Amino acid sequence: MEFAYATAKISRLDEIVAIYSSAQRFMAENGNPQWGKGFPNENDIREGIFGGVLYTVTVNDQIAAVFSVLNFDENYVKIDGKWLTDGNYIAVHRVAVAENFRGTGAAKYILEVAAPQLAHSRGRSSIRIDTHEKNAPMLGLLKRLNFVRCGMVRLLRDDTLRIAFEKIL
Repeated sequence: MEFAYATAKISRLDEIVAIYSSAQRFMAENGNPQWGKGFPNENDIREGIFGGVLYTVTVNDQIAAVFSVLNFDENYVKIDGKWLTDGNYIAVHRVAVAENFRGTGAAKYILEVAAPQLAHSRGRSSIRIDTHEKNAPMLGLLKRLNFVRCGMVRLLRDDTLRIAFEKIL
């Protein structure tokens, strides 16, 4: 499968919202409360698009996955543990794969191709990411891709804990 990524376009908002809604249901059905309470919602998605931080992964113009990339994450300032680097990173967030593309390698493409390319283009030397302890698919992927578990971070938006990972490029 030939994946490509680009910044998300507002014209694709409905498709992106549907992917996140499907991912929220999938997480809930599998005992993962990570995106409970309606996060990310349509407003969060709009902000990501207009802020230029939300990306789509496509195959033949079909959206296979979505993700966001930040140059700094205030949630990562305090960690119960220790990061691998001193802070020259990008943070990858809100990774969601469209239902009909689950199991195709779209999430792997994000972490193995798209995110490293974005990091290098921004002069960054590592990727940081966090996930819920019950997000088995993401935990498995991070392990397979040699991300290092660095500790725990507490999200400012809802005061919940996440397992924090980093990979030096």
